[in-house]
Amino acid sequence: MYLVHLAVSRPGDVPLPAEIRQLLEATAPDALEHVSVHPQSRPHPVIGLFLRVASLNEAESTAEEIWFRAAAVCPQLADWRLRRAEAPLIDFDYDLD
Repeated sequence: MYLVHLAVSRPGDVPLPAEIRQLLEATAPDALEHVSVHPQSRPHPVIGLFLRVASLNEAESTAEEIWFRAAAVCPQLADWRLRRAEAPLIDFDYDLD
């Protein structure tokens, strides 16, 4: 399973649609396990997609596909721009204590 972050930009101060999670789930393939929305992330809102796929490349391309499918059928997303779809990198030197 892979976590991919979608960073999206807003037109002005328009918030993400309240039903963004449901919009993405409705058009997503079976590979989507969970959606996590972080509308207050800066500089852009972030949507986390947990995907059951075979590789990182497939995860990132599937995440893009999910976004573009939802944007194609949802008028609320028409003005939103996908800035990136990538797995977050974690610094393994990070001290968790």
